[in-house]
Amino acid sequence: MINRRSLLALAPALPFAARGARAQSGVVTTEAIRRRGKLLIAMDTNNPPWGMLDTAMQPDGYDIAVGRMLAQDLGVPMELVPVTSQNRIPFILAGKADLVMATLTITPQRAEQILFSKPYCAQESIIMAPRDTAIRSFEDLRGKRVSVVRGAIQDPIVVERAPGAVMMRYDNDASTIQALMSRQVEATATGFLIPAQTNRLQPGRNYEKKLSLGTQMIGIGMRHGSDDLLRAVNGFIDKAKSDGRLAEAFKRYTGVDLLPLADA
Repeated sequence: MINRRSLLALAPALPFAARGARAQSGVVTTEAIRRRGKLLIAMDTNNPPWGMLDTAMQPDGYDIAVGRMLAQDLGVPMELVPVTSQNRIPFILAGKADLVMATLTITPQRAEQILFSKPYCAQESIIMAPRDTAIRSFEDLRGKRVSVVRGAIQDPIVVERAPGAVMMRYDNDASTIQALMSRQVEATATGFLIPAQTNRLQPGRNYEKKLSLGTQMIGIGMRHGSDDLLRAVNGFIDKAKSDGRLAEAFKRYTGVDLLPLADA
């Protein structure tokens, strides 16, 4: 069982820090974080290579590495708050974490709920299926069962572009891929890194990208009104992008180059 969870085709132009949103009570400032002595970041450790547990059962992955860099930049240690795709935004809204870093795509709808930083990474979403599955267009998905994680960005994209697809929604990335491997579905909507991982787990079926769902920018989320924290996070992203730390970490955990990031 796997544990996973036209470049720059991101959601319609939106300021990454959504303007005009109402400030929420209980927002956290950088000063409050330093007084507390730790930075609370909501992360998904069931989504390699973004977040996972290593052989010593310690958190690891791209998101974890970048989160630790950010905490170090603020002068405090990072404390990981475990979340899933379904509860990562509610945890921020409820004040259970200062930030969320869990492959959270920047979209206009989400920007109404939370404040987004500049992108710190990007990922192409794809339709994946075995090589011998005939899928050459979105019309070819008509009547086919497609697995997807509830709350993931791929779900509404597939619904819009392939209304004839039969959407099979699961609670986590592992279940979506397992459904494909066990032939419960014909295809899955997932990230561009997953075919290679799945082929290592189940050689012979030759899983591959069939269709692109576009490239999405991924940001760090926080509560509206956290302007001080947003400035600090964006300042860190600018530095880590400029000095190559983001690119180095992405290559280390994914084996591929960091995709170009949109400017805020």
